[in-house]
Amino acid sequence: MTLATDYALGLLALALSIRMRRRGARSGRSSWVFALAAAAAAALLGGTYHGFLPWLDTRIATLLWKATLLSIGCAAYGVSMATIRIHLSEPAGRVCRTVAALQLMLYSVGAMLTDAFLIAIVNYSIAFGFVLAMHARAWLRRRDSPSAWVTAGVVVSFFAAGIQAAGIAPHPYFNHNDLYHVVQMVGTWMLYRGASQQSDMPPR
Repeated sequence: MTLATDYALGLLALALSIRMRRRGARSGRSSWVFALAAAAAAALLGGTYHGFLPWLDTRIATLLWKATLLSIGCAAYGVSMATIRIHLSEPAGRVCRTVAALQLMLYSVGAMLTDAFLIAIVNYSIAFGFVLAMHARAWLRRRDSPSAWVTAGVVVSFFAAGIQAAGIAPHPYFNHNDLYHVVQMVGTWMLYRGASQQSDMPPR
């Protein structure tokens, strides 16, 4: 079941990335396209790794896992960049873009040196914490509806991560990973909903 829910999450993220791309590149949209595509890659690669691990050659399994970790890092970088492009003007935007790039670089080096998923959790949490702060601020100050959707998507994503970390399993054949994937699908759609509306606005 975990393979199926992982693939379902990956296909949803891929479909949303393609749909966003077809709307054309403007403002932070291109970064959201990148983020959703990277999230899709992470889910599809991760699903393949976990689903076929018993039959995979050790070297192929290692490559799949490293690619999964790097894809997660790219997704985190993408949402950070999209948020920076939409909500920050220069010179703050330039500084934050540099910090985001450095974070991705350091994370990528770390992902090559260790297989621990903790590094992905920490990196992901930092990026999404920043995204949550920026969009929540926009929502509270201007009652910005797209930011409200993104804020809700991040909250749901954190809630999904909490389910996975707590090991909440509704059924022996539907474990905590499966529930995480299903809840994360809702969070991903919410992020897309907000991002697709925000991207139609002129850069700020």
